[in-house]
Formats: sequence, C-alpha cells, structure tokens
Amino acid sequence: MFTRTVTLTARVADAVGNTTSVSAAVRVEVPTALGWAPPASSVAALQAMLARYPRPRTVRLYSGPGAGLESWSSALLAQVPADCALHYSFKDWTAGTSAAAVRDWLSARPANRRRVVDLVTLGHEPEQQSGGDAAPAAFRQQWQELVGALAGHPRRREVWLVPVFTEYAARRQASWWADFGVVASHPGVDAVGFDIYDTGYERYRTPVERNEFALAQARRVGKPLVVPEWGIRRKPTLNDGTSYDPDGVVCAQAMRDNMAHLRAQPDVPYVEWFYRGDCDLDATLTYPSGRTYVRDAERAAFGQLTG
Repeated sequence: MFTRTVTLTARVADAVGNTTSVSAAVRVEVPTALGWAPPASSVAALQAMLARYPRPRTVRLYSGPGAGLESWSSALLAQVPADCALHYSFKDWTAGTSAAAVRDWLSARPANRRRVVDLVTLGHEPEQQSGGDAAPAAFRQQWQELVGALAGHPRRREVWLVPVFTEYAARRQASWWADFGVVASHPGVDAVGFDIYDTGYERYRTPVERNEFALAQARRVGKPLVVPEWGIRRKPTLNDGTSYDPDGVVCAQAMRDNMAHLRAQPDVPYVEWFYRGDCDLDATLTYPSGRTYVRDAERAAFGQLTG
C-alpha cells in the first residue's frame, strides 16, 4: 500500500471577476505495485516476460557501466507498456556532461507515459564496489549533481529519483550511512530503494526480519520504500544437510507472506521480483548435490501475487 495526502484546490470566478477558492485534503491509497526485472535487459528477454506476465505494474531495466543512458526511442524502452512504471537504473556519470544528458533524457520522455511516474536510479548497489561502482565520495557527489540537474525541469514530477542500496550489505557495514545512505536524506530524492535477498541466512527470514532494516532507513528520512530487487533462492537443506525445503513449498509461502507484509505497510509503492539467476522462476536450476530442479511452487505463488 502507498498512502499519501493530496491537497485539492478549486477556484471559482463570477461574471464580474470576483474569485474564491476552496481547498480540501484528500487521503489517497494506492495498492503496492508488484512487477519484475527480466532475466536480461534485452528486447528478447523483456518480450518473453511480457508474454508470460502481460500486465506488469512496474518493470526494472538496467544500463551497465559504459552503456550511457538508454534512449526512449530504443527498441528496449519502446517495449515497456505505457501504463507500467519503468524503474530504470544506469551507472555512468561524468561531471560536466551527464547533467545535460539526463535533462535531455527526461525532456524526451514519451507523452503517452504521463499517466505513470517512472523511477530513475544512478549507481544502484554502491556497497558492492565492483562493476563500475563509484567510490563513496564520488557516489555522494554524483547524486548531488543528478538531483541538481533535474531541479526545476518542467517535467520533473514525471519521475522519482531513487537511490538503491543492498539490504544485506548495508545492515552489516558500520559506515554504510556515512558512505552511501546519507544521499537518501537529500532534498530532491523522492524514495529510498533496497534490493532485498536472504543472502547469508540459513533459513528464509520472516517478513519482519527481511524488511525491517529497509523500512527503518526509509522512515528515518520520511520517504517511501521501494524494493527494486526482491528474490528468495530456494534452500533445499540446512547447513548440516538436514532437509529444509526440497520442493519449494516453504519458499512459495515465504513469498506470499512477504508480499502480504509489504502490502500492509503505508509507504511501499513498488516491489520488483528479480527474475534472474537462482530467482529465475522459469529456469532449470541445480542443487549443490547436482540434482536439477524447476521452481514450480514458487512460480505458481508469483503468478497468484501478480494477479
């Protein structure tokens, strides 16, 4: 659920020019939008996902280091349905040139997308410090420049600026807030994003355990939480080899419980399943024992959740 208060103002003028206005605060509640990131940010992968899940509420796409900004006229972005929120992540930022490029990018946003707000992320998961990630000071500077670049843009309200962090890494790094998280508090940042997995945990976490850190950080700065990558890898056994979830039934229930919890929150507008790697619900995967498996139970749960 995402709840916000909107002020509506009506102004009326009579025949001789006398005017009056009345304002009213209206509480608006919007169900949490559940979507996905396709197995690759490619036309073929996106088309395949749209065939399987034809009406996503939100889609996550990426441009890696060196790829620049994906053009709105590209074959990839042209596939995103006009009524589906695009969450677009990119890595490249160059002082002196990127500010103008991102302004031009927003100016070129297709008019048929004005019914939805798109999400924009620069340098997602900076804690990893690999694959083109900016060092902490550079990351903070780049975000200041991005926010400044779009401040005052006539179409600024059409996008949210959302820094995206790694939940399991952030909660384990004492310097995380000072290094990276502080950008979430900047004016001009619209929401706070966390990619959330059960990495490093023997069992599936409860919804509270999985989401409490991310929710606390977003609420710390008074902004909505976005979960741009969510995934639960099946855990067939515990660390000692004891059978835990060989058929994915426990994982499927964990998925349902997690979405029920997030949908019950008043400040979680977007959640996106990371349909890649061990979280690709259509792939044939391999247990550590060497036995292959498919995620039928989890795929059925996701289908139910997406409606």
